[in-house]
Amino acid sequence: MWAVALGDLDRSERAVLPTHRLVRTYRGHEIYLRQPGFEFTPVMLGKVASYLVAWAEGLAAFAFMYPLLAQVDEQDFSEERLLDQAVQLIEFWIEEDRLRNRSEYTFEYRGRAFVEVVDPRWWVKVLW
Repeated sequence: MWAVALGDLDRSERAVLPTHRLVRTYRGHEIYLRQPGFEFTPVMLGKVASYLVAWAEGLAAFAFMYPLLAQVDEQDFSEERLLDQAVQLIEFWIEEDRLRNRSEYTFEYRGRAFVEVVDPRWWVKVLW
């Protein structure tokens, strides 16, 4: 059974979230994908995937949105490819030491790449 850190709790006190699965451990950070990956949202023509990143000092959330029209616009479109790109971007943020405890980072798929966006209408912040 796997677990996700809740910021100020040590590794032995982690809480289990059955909605997420560990997809990678990178430089002491555990990257968890919310199942099943990209999900439809009722208020827009797009899908969102979210990740929790846990490390010894904290917990952060990443959310990635793509418009459904990307499936029409790109011949080689693949959600699996987008999920891989998302994890690579999270790893880059880890390398750059950009993660902060209880922070949420949001990205939109534009021009075949994820671009960071601040306070998008499709994401409600829940970490404190």
